[in-house]
Amino acid sequence: MFLGETLKLKVQVKHQLNQEKTGHLQFALYNTETKKSVDGWFLNFFPFQYFTTISNEIFETEFPFTVPNDYKGKFSLELVAKVDTIQDSIRIDIPTFIKQ
Repeated sequence: MFLGETLKLKVQVKHQLNQEKTGHLQFALYNTETKKSVDGWFLNFFPFQYFTTISNEIFETEFPFTVPNDYKGKFSLELVAKVDTIQDSIRIDIPTFIKQ
């Protein structure tokens, strides 16, 4: 991603449980080197969202954030979905680039 770039990360949740379930999604941003949160710096204002889905139906949401102009290095995106005791997550390291 480029420094100063704003992105709306679109997320889809689908489960194959037998009944309607309510859960939550948590979105976090970390400095890849230090492992410290950069949520506030990246303007991650909606890091926690609830959802209710029916089996095999898709729930969609967005997590907007902006890479600061003066950020240096990579950052990590972490997304955790949890329903009752069931949890799934993904973490991805993203490099940053300067616009020329």
